[in-house]
Amino acid sequence: MKFFLRLLSLVCIAGLLIYGATSGSDVIWMSCLYLSMLPLCYLIFSMIPVDAPDWKKNTWRIVGVLMASFIMLSLQLLRQQFIIADTYATTPVGGLYNPRLLNAELRVVRGRIYDRNGIEIAGRVITKQGYVRRTYSDPSTSYIAGYFTPDAVIGKSALEKAYDDYLSGRAGDPIERLRSKVFHTPMVGNDLVLTLDARLQNLGQRLLGSRRGAIVMMNPKTGEVLTLVSNPTYNAQDLTMNPDPSVRNQEINRLREELSKISSGADARLINRALQGLYSPGSTFKTVTAAAAIDLGVAEPDDIYEDDGEFVVEGHIVRDPNRPDESKTKWTLLEAYKWSLNAVFAQVGLQVEAAGLREYARRFGFEKRIPFDLPISVSQLAKYPADLSNRVLLADTAFGQGEILATPMEINLITSTIANEGVMPAPYLVKKIVSPGGRVIEEREYTPLEQVVTRETAQKVKEMMVATVDSGSGQNAKIPGVKVAGKTGTAQLGEGQAPHAWFTAFAPADNPQFAVTVLVENGGEGYKVAAPIAKAMLQAALQEYSK
Repeated sequence: MKFFLRLLSLVCIAGLLIYGATSGSDVIWMSCLYLSMLPLCYLIFSMIPVDAPDWKKNTWRIVGVLMASFIMLSLQLLRQQFIIADTYATTPVGGLYNPRLLNAELRVVRGRIYDRNGIEIAGRVITKQGYVRRTYSDPSTSYIAGYFTPDAVIGKSALEKAYDDYLSGRAGDPIERLRSKVFHTPMVGNDLVLTLDARLQNLGQRLLGSRRGAIVMMNPKTGEVLTLVSNPTYNAQDLTMNPDPSVRNQEINRLREELSKISSGADARLINRALQGLYSPGSTFKTVTAAAAIDLGVAEPDDIYEDDGEFVVEGHIVRDPNRPDESKTKWTLLEAYKWSLNAVFAQVGLQVEAAGLREYARRFGFEKRIPFDLPISVSQLAKYPADLSNRVLLADTAFGQGEILATPMEINLITSTIANEGVMPAPYLVKKIVSPGGRVIEEREYTPLEQVVTRETAQKVKEMMVATVDSGSGQNAKIPGVKVAGKTGTAQLGEGQAPHAWFTAFAPADNPQFAVTVLVENGGEGYKVAAPIAKAMLQAALQEYSK
């Protein structure tokens, strides 16, 4: 019996200590530590001989309590000195910081970040005192790199955070790390070379001007992201730290105040709208509905639908303000797509049914994490899976309203999938990581995510997108001498709110090189507002890369 109780005590001690150590909470750890004292004391007391004199038993008990206390204290010291030492060293307490670690981090020769053409996005300046200051030359690209300061100040964001191990030199070339340790020289970080085109990024920022919105441009055949425009945003140069020790405390206070000012504003400047903004996609979602219907075999581009300006589903009226000819009541699916007829797509959604629409929406990237160098919000088809069983919501969702929310990146991936013959490319922003000595440590290449629809389906949808620009609602995106495929979107938001303006396209349609998605928050009608911006972006890209 005593053996069993001793074994049970050991199990309790081990269980409590393991749970406390892995909880990540100091309160839970200390509670488990104190609780484990009880079975530990039992273990020690159970070793006292039964026939020992009382004075010897009392001595054993005192020694046992002291021994248990010493063991508990040793475990706590072990945890603080080795297991969570880095956390204690780098976490500021009451606004204070570890000056030794701060100095060491400010002396790291941080790697630079370049665009695809070698334009520096994030650089560095080394002071006479040996400190390193981060520099960002262009506000239109600086927020893609993100800001950098030591963690004890305001920390890091975007690529500066995601690739901190490489930029700081903690990961990458082991020879460089060994050299730094042996010769006690500052660590030199690795450089990042992006797929981003700084010139196109700057153009996108200027085209948006003071309007809120986003522009994503990608090579649909490779997944290389060329622009991630977001507006309004911030200039990372405003969040760089002057490392001079004589002004350090003032700098820390200034940076904390500046970050608080940027993050507390109603315009959400720290959010990259291209990746994290969730918006009603409007008619840009009709590409998913059309692709699903064609791929499932329930519809073809030349199928005819009735649309006299209204479609009623269970008492809910879907009105169609987009018909170019009010005397016409019969429309092919192709015509309905190019003129963005809601009533027709409500009918197509009911044909596809809830299960079919959900399956294809998920194939196109809704309701799942998209792998990327920076976090992308998960696009939503409906608030709850069962919602689409409601035929009214299903009809509304099919033409891009209802409860559906999407990021501009998600809409661009849908467009890129059609351009890439039905295969969704994995998007990426960091092309390669280069060591201080010039050796390529890592390099990204095209990776397909999924065959979303068949090649034949993608071809049919592409022809519908071409017709939209040639002779439909997307004519404002026409480029002389270039065949453009596109889709307009005007996302209604309710009474008193101007709709979001969308346009998504790719060109040249017969050999797609660029897919662009434009969102202007509360901008109005997509064909008026977003389509001209997309046209300007495509023209600039085609001109730049045709040289």
